[in-house]
Amino acid sequence: MNHVSSFVLAWAALTAASHRALAGPVPRLAHTLYGTVVGVDATSRSLTVRARRLEAWMSAIVTIYRVDNEKLMREVKAGYQIMGKVFDGETALRDVKIVAVTMPPVTQVSRGW
Repeated sequence: MNHVSSFVLAWAALTAASHRALAGPVPRLAHTLYGTVVGVDATSRSLTVRARRLEAWMSAIVTIYRVDNEKLMREVKAGYQIMGKVFDGETALRDVKIVAVTMPPVTQVSRGW
């Protein structure tokens, strides 16, 4: 390779790198996730969630999400409806809120009549 082509390749690489640096980091897209808690793991502070479909990102899926809110982890139970924020490429669920509490089904008691 001659000196001119080496210079052109080096210049092209530096130009591309400087354009990426000037553009800054790629913004992360946040999505609001709605779902039902399937399981709670207090030890790893994670929830298994059956999430609804998120437009233009993912179909309905059951996924394990890490949650950093200790108070929520003490309150939430399987069957609760939740909402939270998830960013592209992450498995952490942020700003989680309980939106509905489901009661266990009532069992009928035999009265012996």
